[in-house]
Amino acid sequence: MQPYLDQMNSILTELFMEYAKLYGNPGLLLSGGIDSSTIAYFVSSYFKKYTILSMGTNNTKDRVFIDIVSQHLKKSYTWVEITKEDVLQFNIIIEQMLRENNIDVSLMQRSLALGYFLIFKKAQELGVTHIFTGQGPDILLGGYHKYESVTNINEEIKKDLPLLEIDKKRDGAMASHFGITLINPYLEKKFVDFALTIPQQYLVQGSIKKLILRELGKKIGLPLEIVNRPKKAFQYSTGIQDMIAKMY
Repeated sequence: MQPYLDQMNSILTELFMEYAKLYGNPGLLLSGGIDSSTIAYFVSSYFKKYTILSMGTNNTKDRVFIDIVSQHLKKSYTWVEITKEDVLQFNIIIEQMLRENNIDVSLMQRSLALGYFLIFKKAQELGVTHIFTGQGPDILLGGYHKYESVTNINEEIKKDLPLLEIDKKRDGAMASHFGITLINPYLEKKFVDFALTIPQQYLVQGSIKKLILRELGKKIGLPLEIVNRPKKAFQYSTGIQDMIAKMY
């Protein structure tokens, strides 16, 4: 695994060296999972000033992990709590935006869109114009539960790549509504091309998914609670989808 681990670290390092030349005082979306926490490490390494933004309902399972990363980086974060009032106030406009961008208006997509809409709204209020995300590894590095049972993970990942385009379009629509540009390091062509070459035994081993990214997390010194945190879909861990489902 070591050559692939070194190459992954090298690619992310090169990307962030370029980002540091282009962007000043960026934002960072942090959920406390291995994906966004790894990006948080690189942001903290290459930017002197940056803003961490996190979100969830009052039932979120993420916040304890966000606190761990925040303490590790010695950096406070801005918390956006999503309420039933937010759902009632913004549900119609979010549905319209999804339809305008030809995105399925499903419970999952509405839940994800609402979360991003509200956090980008807060970012605009804070004057943040560029935001880093951890979007990508759930597909590119075999993060979903279904990858445990397929024969050829790499082929299955290639079939799922169009789903990343939907994510980019949805998140981008919510961000552009507030004049924000998203930066997705894992979705850069250089990283995607590399990810598609990683042998499947370095992606999934038994119940451990995104193995190589977790190994990188250890290498860069992330807390073990973050490195070993099981995958939990954003819409579930934040409690957003459950809240919306109960209201409609």
